Amino acid sequence: METTPLPTAPRVLFVGRTTLDVLYFLDRLPAEDTKAFASAFRAAPGGPATNAALTNALLGGQSLLISAVGGGPWAEAVRADFVQKQIQLLDLAAGSNYQTPLTTVLISAKQASRTIVNPPLADGPLPQLSATWREAVPASWGAIPPVLLSDGFHLVETLPLLATCKAAGAALCLDGGSWKPGTEQLAPLLTAAICSERFALPPSLRKESYANDGKRPDEIFAWFAAQGVPCVAVTRGARSILGWERGRHFEIEIETVEAADTLGAGDVLHGAFCYYYAQRPEFESALRQAAKIATRSCRSLGVQSWAPSAAV
Repeated sequence: METTPLPTAPRVLFVGRTTLDVLYFLDRLPAEDTKAFASAFRAAPGGPATNAALTNALLGGQSLLISAVGGGPWAEAVRADFVQKQIQLLDLAAGSNYQTPLTTVLISAKQASRTIVNPPLADGPLPQLSATWREAVPASWGAIPPVLLSDGFHLVETLPLLATCKAAGAALCLDGGSWKPGTEQLAPLLTAAICSERFALPPSLRKESYANDGKRPDEIFAWFAAQGVPCVAVTRGARSILGWERGRHFEIEIETVEAADTLGAGDVLHGAFCYYYAQRPEFESALRQAAKIATRSCRSLGVQSWAPSAAV
């Protein structure tokens, strides 16, 4: 697969969370109050929007990332990886006491599953970006990209800018791994919402006709449709992706593979979707191509290791 940036490489803006992920690959998860040695170990930048930006870059796209990196012992390793992958960063936490979060991930080979332990969320919002593109971002970033993705983090700081980009004609996609505060304000701006089956509407937004847990695909389709979102999809792990586009339902079957690592497969899907959608804004087609990349990523260890040019 060609991974060298093309002369007209698709430009995508990613907005959301950055962490340093420390991954331990285990035969099986250890029992409580025991010790275990990992079969392999990785440390790499993570977070939904960050993994999506890395995927777009590995495919040959240009990734612009608005996130919080700040300082602390892990920040330089994250920045160095961004430089290597040619990801341009606007750091919301620059000059603050914010520290890059360290996330521990236990990956079970037996179950092809991952267990994630996050540090406490940082208290308080960071400075809000200007709603004007030219004032908010470096001049070197150029014009507003045709496609934007938000993972729902840092909405307080970025929602006015996202609204400006949408008004200028950019397509805005949601990585709906889970419900985040402010999703109800973001939803009317969306061109596409690609949600995990774990995504659940909060009780205050569920109708009586909805299921008790708010997770059923038809509830997710109905709620986003009511907000005016034309394209919605629900991913279900190794099961098929369910899609909805302006009232038309479709389904994307997922190739059966022997998964080595499912960590970040959803993030890879979102990054690949943006890459293909930025070239040709056809929802189902871009989603089908992205699903193939996400499946490929499950065959190897680590979110970046599926691509020939990725550093292992």
